[in-house]
Amino acid sequence: MKKLGFFAALVLAVSVFQSCQKEPLDPHAGKEAPQLPAAATFILPIDQKFKDGFTNSDPDERTINNWGHSVANVIFWNTVLTVHTAVPVLAFHESFNHEAVYQGGGIWLWAYTVSDNSGTYHAKLYGELLVNSEVKWDMYISKDGAFSDVLWYSGITAWDQSYASWTLNYNPFNPTPFITIEYLKDNGAGQASIRYTNVIPGDAGNGSYIEYRESADASAEFDRAYDVFKSDIDNLLEINWNSIDSHGRVRDFEKFGDLDWHCWGTDLQDGQC
Repeated sequence: MKKLGFFAALVLAVSVFQSCQKEPLDPHAGKEAPQLPAAATFILPIDQKFKDGFTNSDPDERTINNWGHSVANVIFWNTVLTVHTAVPVLAFHESFNHEAVYQGGGIWLWAYTVSDNSGTYHAKLYGELLVNSEVKWDMYISKDGAFSDVLWYSGITAWDQSYASWTLNYNPFNPTPFITIEYLKDNGAGQASIRYTNVIPGDAGNGSYIEYRESADASAEFDRAYDVFKSDIDNLLEINWNSIDSHGRVRDFEKFGDLDWHCWGTDLQDGQC
């Protein structure tokens, strides 16, 4: 009987000790949310000076120079991206206007509504701290009477904003992979690039991409570049230009029937390379 009583007392003591132990503290509780990724990691930039030359130049001049072909392609492909990523980009921009709420486990939530001509959307952007100096992002979007909590895009970004990798799904009714975005930036040298790649399974254009690059190297003749690769016809359009005086060059077998560079000067007129 004494042994039984001792055993019961021991069990009771262990139970009391365990109940008195505190739950492990959350190391992230009370800390600031991770910094939202820069818009440049997600959104294709526009060289406004390069683009403005198209609307300011004489129509007759535009039809005969290499620059016209180049800038028309930049405008066209930027428009294609804008149309197909309108809601995700809208929701991404709006996140900067809201504060995050800590959810526990190293996860923060930005929740808000955003509207455009197509209606009002409810967005939930989750940011999760990872152990290797990265943040994982997931954007869920809902629309009343249409769809609920659809994962529209997700990604991984570096704490120092030096790289980002995103996957956008096609649309809320067909949330399959559509475009990947790869962003790289050398924070020391001022070089950056962003590439959008078609990853639609079974699509004829799978593997096609648009890539923009920029450099802060003042000694470089061309500090801006824009590539469009069409995988279905295996054609690479390459455009290089100078962001200061706008002279540049283009190479496009589909357009010119050769792999030579075709150049334009500071007046945007055709010139020798």
